[in-house]
Amino acid sequence: MGSAVGQGSASARSRDARAKLLRSVVEANGDLQDSLDVAATIESLGWSDQRVDEVFGSPSVFDLAEELYEEYNVSVRNVPLPPRAEVSWFKMFRLVAADFLHGFTFAMPMAVSIGSMVILHISISSFQYFSVAQATVLGIATFLSFVVTGGFSQAMATTYYLLVGLQEAALVERMLFQVMRWGATMAILVAVAILIGDSVFPIFPFSLVTFMVVYMVMLSVLWLAYASLYVLRREYMLTLLTLGAVLIAYVIWREAHSVILAQVIAMAAATVGAVLAWLVIFRRQSRQWQHAGRIVKTRTSQLAYATSTYFFYGILYFIFIFADRLVAWTTATTFLPYSIWFRGQYELGMDWSLASLILPLAATEAFVGYLIRWLMVAQHRALEHRVEDLARAMRSVYLRAVGGFLLVAVVGLILIRFGVSLAHQIPLLRAAVPVTGVEPFVFSWSSFAYVFLALSLFNILVMFGLAHPQPALRSLLLAVAVDVTVGIIATRVFNAYQFAVVGLIAGVACLVVLTTVEILRLLPRIDFMLYRMV
Repeated sequence: MGSAVGQGSASARSRDARAKLLRSVVEANGDLQDSLDVAATIESLGWSDQRVDEVFGSPSVFDLAEELYEEYNVSVRNVPLPPRAEVSWFKMFRLVAADFLHGFTFAMPMAVSIGSMVILHISISSFQYFSVAQATVLGIATFLSFVVTGGFSQAMATTYYLLVGLQEAALVERMLFQVMRWGATMAILVAVAILIGDSVFPIFPFSLVTFMVVYMVMLSVLWLAYASLYVLRREYMLTLLTLGAVLIAYVIWREAHSVILAQVIAMAAATVGAVLAWLVIFRRQSRQWQHAGRIVKTRTSQLAYATSTYFFYGILYFIFIFADRLVAWTTATTFLPYSIWFRGQYELGMDWSLASLILPLAATEAFVGYLIRWLMVAQHRALEHRVEDLARAMRSVYLRAVGGFLLVAVVGLILIRFGVSLAHQIPLLRAAVPVTGVEPFVFSWSSFAYVFLALSLFNILVMFGLAHPQPALRSLLLAVAVDVTVGIIATRVFNAYQFAVVGLIAGVACLVVLTTVEILRLLPRIDFMLYRMV
């Protein structure tokens, strides 16, 4: 009997130890995606295969992780619902208005860049006053800078929110600087690879390639510096820095200096200003974290795994944004000096259509916040917690949010079309308005496509808000393939580069359908998704 009692006591101790370990894992990582996530967290807490075998009798950390992940899923399904949540319409309106103002500050740098191009005819990296050859390599440099840094910018934001959520104040600054350093190093490595590649297989003259890599590295560092302020939710400073950089470029250019020198100095000034502002703001915040924060060992490999999906999304997003341009630039309707050639008329139409995104981008955060809050409310209002009632309520909330967002996007489209008509009446702005030739064709169709691109981004942000980024990555990958394929076919069939916009339309249609279907698939599982967010 004594032996049986001893075995029972040992079994109870083992169960208690497992429960304690599971609580520690959930506390260290509240966003457990699978058993690999659990295994990485267990190792970060100092457990080895030998220790796991001694304490729990499991052959390895991975075997124990699979068992604990199953227990975690069971605990999620059996957790009782919290008390019924209510949000007054006045409070909801106040929260949505605050989110809209914050989103508007995020969209303002785009408005400043477009406005400076139209009014001052110069921006941080504008193509005006360049030769077509210079504009070509500048366009390629801009594309490469976004692709090189897009993943690092997304990883920076995700890493920041993960570490702040875990209250690991001591790691935040070090990890963000490390991500910025990796991004800048990658830009330099790409620049070196381009220089070496062009020397072996010449495509452009060496002077043009040098011009391209200098701009690419400068822009890459600038985007990384801007991302550092974005993660601290200081988007209004991005507007101030962009405006200041534009004015610096304009003054230097008006003093009879070259536009290249003006833009390089402006980019350098904006980069230094963003980094200094980030350091001041972050140091101020870190002093508050150090009093209440705790230190938990988090491995770089674990953070890399947690942010990998967001990293690849950042790369694919900018490939998608530039895909139709690259198709247009490589369409040889006439003799071209190089295999890729800048199309100024196409670019002008696209620049104006980008302005139609300003209002929906400003509203995105407000509508995502509205949707998440009302999803939580609907979760508690479902009578008797029946799955059918809950799914129906969630679908109704989502469709209301989509309807409101589309209304805002259409208003933004109408405003930009009215703005183009108005600008055409002003002699100073008439030369920069798409009213003849290729520009109005590209502008009309791309601005229409951007309305639904805004809806796709809304869906993707909802997935991110529910900590479910994998479907967004799959949808975007397929959309890029559709964009490029349809764009190549359309431009070759009609023998006109402006039909690359057809690829954009097809890609956006694919993206909006796929992301909407994914959201509708997620809604029946919203109970579990919302629990994971707590």
